[in-house]
Amino acid sequence: MATAASAATTKRAERFANVEPLETISRSRAEAADQAAQVPGGASILLEALRYRGANAKQLGLPAQLWCADFMNYVIKKAGAKGTHSRAARSFLEFGRKLDGPRVGAIAILRRGGPQNGHVGVVRGTDGQGNPILISGNSGNMVRQSAYPKEKVLAYVMPPDYVLKEITNAARAAAIKQQQQLQ
Repeated sequence: MATAASAATTKRAERFANVEPLETISRSRAEAADQAAQVPGGASILLEALRYRGANAKQLGLPAQLWCADFMNYVIKKAGAKGTHSRAARSFLEFGRKLDGPRVGAIAILRRGGPQNGHVGVVRGTDGQGNPILISGNSGNMVRQSAYPKEKVLAYVMPPDYVLKEITNAARAAAIKQQQQLQ
């Protein structure tokens, strides 16, 4: 009996031995932007999503129920591009180029409930077990940073080229406008 209890304790200790994040969680918006630079357009999308942490659907002018995809489209629009124009989280499965794993600034699509249900958010990092940490809407009725089980991930996607061009053009226009105002 004592050996079985000892084995269980050892197994539990091994399970929690590696709690270091696989990739660090950025402490600031600037660090988040630097990490998201590995996904073209990801920095703009991540920084835009971070701006709304703690906001609820009503504050953003979004529907009060099932609004994670609405939030993702809102963030992409605020970054200067067009999203999927769908209220379905799984619409983002066809939105861009699939990646082989989580990347800061990528869009993560997760399974939730039935075959048509899902959740979507922007990858902020990963925890020590490789679970993605997302900034997403409709997470406890607000925009929140939360870790999700990696087993629920359907795909990680990078926005398509036309979205990246729209984001780049919007950022360029904003920079030119700001420069003109300083002159």
